Amino acid sequence: MDTPGSGDCEARVEAWGQPVLLTTSAAYVIAGIVLVLWAQGRSDVRRWELWLYAGGLALTGLGSMDYHGPALGPEPLLHDSGLALALMVALGIDLRRLGARVRPVVGALVAAAVALIAIIAVVPAASPAFAGVAGLALVLAEVVIYRRGLRTVTPALFAALGCLLVGAVVFTLSRSGGPLCQPESWLQGHGLWHVLTAAALALWGVTALPVRATAGAPAIA
Repeated sequence: MDTPGSGDCEARVEAWGQPVLLTTSAAYVIAGIVLVLWAQGRSDVRRWELWLYAGGLALTGLGSMDYHGPALGPEPLLHDSGLALALMVALGIDLRRLGARVRPVVGALVAAAVALIAIIAVVPAASPAFAGVAGLALVLAEVVIYRRGLRTVTPALFAALGCLLVGAVVFTLSRSGGPLCQPESWLQGHGLWHVLTAAALALWGVTALPVRATAGAPAIA
């Protein structure tokens, strides 16, 4: 198996792994903390959704920190499972906004998470495909939600999309062997990808966690 992070350009330092990528991975943990602080005092946010999503972001960061750092856990399982959990929690939030009941959604997502983790553990190369499927499902749910008017388009949504777009371009150009790849530099494109995607996930939370009091939206519970 390749050394964790070997395709992400930055050279590994024996004691620290990839120091820039290790440090910037903490952006996901910070994003979760920021969301919790943002929700303080708000009456339009379900606490269990907030904590599940913030927890998913924190696990994403911790898994990425291990992956780009000491790699003590099973990799890429630990790295990819954190992101998969965050995306599945986000999908569950969207399904709830579309009127799905809590128990069926939670049951389906838990079963899917267990199955995905088991498959990733056996076939690590399959994890990017699963992340893509989860991301696509989330995008489709978002489209339906906005078409039904269950959420209002806000500047936070456009900011999240902008972060994802810029992050994707930088991610592609800064891969190992890419035009922006400088293994010994303190400026790492993959590190910027960490920061931008963490910001996008936090901004998505700002748009998605408040529950609108409309006929089509479930009441706070």
